[in-house]
Amino acid sequence: MLLKAIKEQRIQLNSTLKEVEISVAIRIACLTFVMVCSLACRQTSGVDLIIFNAKIYTVDSAFSIAEAIAVKDGKFEAVGASAEITAKYFAKEKVNANGQIIYPGFIDAHAHFYRYGLGLQTADLTGTTSWEEIISKLQSFALQNADGWLIGRGWDQNDWAVKEFPSKEKLDQLFPDRPVILTRVDGHASIANQQALNIAGVKAGVQLTGGTVETKNGILTGILIDNGEGLVWGIGAKYCKFASSFFNL
Repeated sequence: MLLKAIKEQRIQLNSTLKEVEISVAIRIACLTFVMVCSLACRQTSGVDLIIFNAKIYTVDSAFSIAEAIAVKDGKFEAVGASAEITAKYFAKEKVNANGQIIYPGFIDAHAHFYRYGLGLQTADLTGTTSWEEIISKLQSFALQNADGWLIGRGWDQNDWAVKEFPSKEKLDQLFPDRPVILTRVDGHASIANQQALNIAGVKAGVQLTGGTVETKNGILTGILIDNGEGLVWGIGAKYCKFASSFFNL
């Protein structure tokens, strides 16, 4: 009888242990489910891209600066703090910008905005009505900018009474030791003085594809067309960092 009672107690104990194990397993499963649901509830929206840890200039009405963005279908879904965006959104692609700056896209509309900015640092020759007016503007510019290359842009001989390309004689007289290059409004022609041509090693009779180095009676006029401009600008860029930036050389 005693052995039978002990055996029955063991059976009952094993049954109780199994019930406890099942109960613990159920509780663990429930806890895991709750945690997953909690995470899912926090990250409610899926997006294509999250960029965080950045310095983002929003250019909104307050010109506020954000840390993170969520992007979906090529559009901004949200902008805010890194913790906020990464908690609310999930994405297959996440980029840590490591504090780098992000700007909105600049729409150029073929205005050559970068070169326009650089051009503000050169002699502005737009709207000039004669070669004599260009010379006068260049002299004023040279007084205010005493060193380095003299660079100008914007002239158009079609706006002049005599609608012909100028020649470099006056530039040579006024600036015998200072290189000068003045670019036409469309960028497809320039006029350089003899000092600039000497630095570039340009001589009368040079032949090249896709451009012209103009001469008259075997003498350089200073007019350079298309690839001819690169002969001077390519050398000038070694002496003038601005020239390199201005024409992307």
